[in-house]
Amino acid sequence: MDLSSLLDLCGLHSTPGDEDEVVSFLLRCWRQHGLVPEVYGRYAVATRISGASPSAPTVLICAHADSPGYVVQRVLSDRRRAVAVALGGATWDADELPTQEAVVKTASGSGLCFLNQSLLERQAVEVFANIDVARGDRICFRPKARIRGSRVQASFLDNRIGCFLLTHLAGVLSTPAVNVVLAATASEEFGGFGAAVLASRVQADLVICLDATYADKKQDVRLGGGPVLTLSDASVLVGRPVWNVLERLSQAWELPLQTEIYNSSGTDARAFPAQGSLAPVLPLLIASEGNHSPQETAAISDLETLAAWLTQLCGDSAAVAELIAAGVFGEA
Repeated sequence: MDLSSLLDLCGLHSTPGDEDEVVSFLLRCWRQHGLVPEVYGRYAVATRISGASPSAPTVLICAHADSPGYVVQRVLSDRRRAVAVALGGATWDADELPTQEAVVKTASGSGLCFLNQSLLERQAVEVFANIDVARGDRICFRPKARIRGSRVQASFLDNRIGCFLLTHLAGVLSTPAVNVVLAATASEEFGGFGAAVLASRVQADLVICLDATYADKKQDVRLGGGPVLTLSDASVLVGRPVWNVLERLSQAWELPLQTEIYNSSGTDARAFPAQGSLAPVLPLLIASEGNHSPQETAAISDLETLAAWLTQLCGDSAAVAELIAAGVFGEA
């Protein structure tokens, strides 16, 4: 698998509500593959790949385009010092590294800055920049991305991984058995506005949310174990009938699938039933270490397996129909 697009995506600045760089990358990629993008304000973008029949079900595959960051709340006396508040759960180990390199994006351009967590204010950092800053300027960790053996290490793997898969699928899903919509949302890390708009605009029969999750020894969720299906968290509850189908597909296709269970946190999955969609929603995630930190790590094999899962599913109309049917209450 060619990961050059993933490394490029990890070099872009895309905090909640300011996803222009990542969205522009996706739009260019889709157009290069002959696809026609649809833009839903500053909330979501999508493109459609027609299936073998217009009457075939529609599978929506979406990923959020933002990553956690900060926004300047107030500027101190010399205009190069400021206080910024978190947008999403950006974090680093301040005991190990008291200050963190970052990039501030201003009206006149971008510049380096340093963040310090010494403030007593909740979810706030002090900013020391090499350019003048203003209220509302966005800050993200300084981008870093590299391949180390079987691992990819980068800032913003959550959720450039999902966006990368949207570019990959645009190139390989030339003749899917079902109608496919590829989409990216804004503000998943803070607010969830983008997915709500997407859910109201795209009428899907099956929804797949691509995202990152935590490697978790207690649940035996590990790097290299395959993609992760969230069976429950604060945004989704996958019923046993749907999970039964996925287990069978995993065995038939010889593609591993890990599972996780939480009662907090969540993904864009919550938006679809909230908007009245009847489609089953499947969060298919990539396990990572250092989630929301300046250096996140994921296994390349998990990306390859998830890409294979999605390609196989979009080429198998019977499997899609089975999942859709399992998402409807029936007689016991």
